Amino acid sequence: MKYCLKNNYLITLLVLLASGSCKANDLPDSPAETATVNYSESNAVIANPERGLQKYSITNNNYNTQSGYSNLSQSTLAGWRSGEDKVTALFRYFLLDAFLNTDISQTYLNNIQKDFDMIRNSGLKCLVRFSYSNGQGSSPQQPSKAQILSHLSQLKPLLTANRDVILTHQAGFIGTWGEWYYTNSSEFGNEGSINSAQWNNRKDIINAMLEATPEEIPLQVRYPNVKKTMYGNGQLNENTAYQNTPNARIGFFNDAFLNNWGDMGTFSVNSESQNPVGTADYNYLANETKYTPMSGETNGLNPPRTDAANALNEMELANWTCVNRDYHTAVWTNWINANRYDDILKKTGYRFVLRNSAFRVENNQLSVKINLENVGFARLFKQRNAYLVLQRADNGGQTHSFLLNTDPRTWEKSASIEQTIDISSLPQGVYDCYLHLPDANASLAARPEYAIQLANEGLWNADNGYNSLLQQVTKDAPGNSSTENAGAKISLNISPNPFSSQTWVSTGKILKNAKLTVLNTGGQVVAEKENISGKSFPIQRNGLSAGMYLMLLAENGNISFTKILIL
Repeated sequence: MKYCLKNNYLITLLVLLASGSCKANDLPDSPAETATVNYSESNAVIANPERGLQKYSITNNNYNTQSGYSNLSQSTLAGWRSGEDKVTALFRYFLLDAFLNTDISQTYLNNIQKDFDMIRNSGLKCLVRFSYSNGQGSSPQQPSKAQILSHLSQLKPLLTANRDVILTHQAGFIGTWGEWYYTNSSEFGNEGSINSAQWNNRKDIINAMLEATPEEIPLQVRYPNVKKTMYGNGQLNENTAYQNTPNARIGFFNDAFLNNWGDMGTFSVNSESQNPVGTADYNYLANETKYTPMSGETNGLNPPRTDAANALNEMELANWTCVNRDYHTAVWTNWINANRYDDILKKTGYRFVLRNSAFRVENNQLSVKINLENVGFARLFKQRNAYLVLQRADNGGQTHSFLLNTDPRTWEKSASIEQTIDISSLPQGVYDCYLHLPDANASLAARPEYAIQLANEGLWNADNGYNSLLQQVTKDAPGNSSTENAGAKISLNISPNPFSSQTWVSTGKILKNAKLTVLNTGGQVVAEKENISGKSFPIQRNGLSAGMYLMLLAENGNISFTKILIL
């Protein structure tokens, strides 16, 4: 019991008080203690941003003919997010088939903005792709290179203005479905037959996309060979990732996940049925997607690769961030029938679990150690800061945020945050401690639905997007602060103190059947009160003589103490 651990300190206090050798303000500080908390993992599906299932949507002809139009529905988007699948990512496919020979109309551009506004209002983000053809044919599947470059110039202001809700920008523009294969084009090559001049034309499109797209928005290409041919075989590492370079900004989408012929040409293989896992292309992609996004969809049954167990294995190997829930239906049915659906919901993308934390305050220095684990398939790939938030348990809940020296994008498997924070400027009071992972964009930073929720039981505050650490920091007079486990120790605030007839005790937690004991300077119990519940209660003088007393408050074997002075 904590009472027993502190007996020596309590005896010292009582001896000092009894001897009269110290005054009320001279009591020794309680010894610095490390408050350690272990956390329980949650099994819930969580609506976290920038990960998970993605829903499919495509524009229609009204975008070019009807002002103020969108075929998205605010209620539908909100329903996806709040539903059982907790969808936060939308694949938004902008079909530009009306503009093969002209610039994009202002009506269409305005309606794109309406889409982004609706997506933002719904608490979602989107993967965007622009394409000119949604079905194979003998006609050109895209405009000339010059026309595409003109379109990118038109789209740049929209991409910039909506950088907060654009998750990725996929390299469409060329070929059927924007997948860079069926083009019927002498400028770009066709069906995998591409000469050096045509590769240069394709690279001009990617370079223009990089220039038109804010650097915090990654691009995605359909095939590893596209990135390697254009920018070399060098692979990303911790030192070269997250830079404003083509290699660091380009990830992948795979719209034939788990199919034959190496996912329909995604990976170079030697036969129709060869599993591409372990090939050079597969290893290259698996490395790059540690730092960049990986998304896409299945497009047909191909057992045993499309079997649920193998799908989960390959999603982890290739660091899948998002997967299309709307296609292919038969594959999803298989996964559901195999009882692996929830695994995919929870593990696609990142999933951060708090394991434990240890807090210690000494001489106005708060030492923090937080241990987490990423149990998802992928890392977080977009920049995001982590903050320790100290919120007053009283006084209106005033908050103070401290930037933590960690990059959540590096949280892979186990991760640890260790930091010492100077709290000398912190006002006196009792503070609850939270971990906050807000969106990096100022427009979304205060919106809780864009903050990351940890996969733990009972920690999430949906009102502000904070994750409770179940730790408390008490800032008393200079040099006299302490840490407390909010699930165990009890913070005490006595007001008024000194008092003559009555005072009030306020605590940092809701008590259940606590017991109050008051001792005089001789160590004798002079007052007791049992079955205390709530966060505050009064203490009456009840005939006690003027002088100093020690007050102990105990609940379930946990004990806190303070001094009171009766006038």
